[in-house]
Amino acid sequence: MIQIEDNDMPIDVAKKIVTGTKIVELSDMMKTVRKAFYGNQVDNGEYDMFELEEIKEIADYLIVYYNSHQNGD
Repeated sequence: MIQIEDNDMPIDVAKKIVTGTKIVELSDMMKTVRKAFYGNQVDNGEYDMFELEEIKEIADYLIVYYNSHQNGD
């Protein structure tokens, strides 16, 4: 989960978006594959919060917002 604080600097918010992760419950098949390859049984996996394409989409939204508001609201 990403949590943005009131006093976060813009670069810190960007870093949280880029490096954020989420915990996902693995399917039975993924648990079996993980046990076969890594020798451990886990119920959850940690994955990136956003894929690269989603980060690009967020960036595009921010650019559109900036371009629409650069002369004031």
